[in-house]
Amino acid sequence: MKSIKSLARIELLMTLTALALALISGLYLAITTFVEGENCYGISRAKFLCQPITSDNAPQTALRVTVVLCMMLGLFGGSALAAWAQSRARQTDARITAYMALVTCAVTVLAVTLSALESAGFFFLPGALVLLVTLGVGLVALLRSLREQPSSTAD
Repeated sequence: MKSIKSLARIELLMTLTALALALISGLYLAITTFVEGENCYGISRAKFLCQPITSDNAPQTALRVTVVLCMMLGLFGGSALAAWAQSRARQTDARITAYMALVTCAVTVLAVTLSALESAGFFFLPGALVLLVTLGVGLVALLRSLREQPSSTAD
C-alpha cells in the first residue's frame, strides 16, 4: 500500500511539473507576443521563428495566442486534477475514471503538440513528454491498486 501511495505522489508531482513547464511556455509565448510585439510561431534550424506584430495582424495574433494558451493550460490543469483525483480515490472505479481522465488529457496534449510541432506546439513539447511518462507511472499505480483490491475486501 505504501508503494501505491508513493507512486501516486510521484504521478501527481510529475503532472504538476508538466503544468509548471506549460505555464513557463505559455508565459514565454505571452511575453514575446504582447510585450515584445513578436509572434513566435516555432523553431527552425535551432532558431526561433518570429515575425513582428503589426496593426493588421494584431487581433488575429492575440486571439490565436489566447486560444492556444487556454486550451493547453486547461488540458495540463485537467491532467493534474485527474492525477490528484486518482491519488485520493478509494474505490476502484473512481481510480479507473480518474486515470482515464488523465489519459484523455495527456493524449490530447500530445496530439495537439505533435500536430503543431513546427509552431506553438514546440514550446509545449517538454510538458507533453513529462505527461507521457506520467501515464506510465499512473498505470503502474493503478494496476498495483487493482491487484491489492481483492485481498483487502476478503477481510
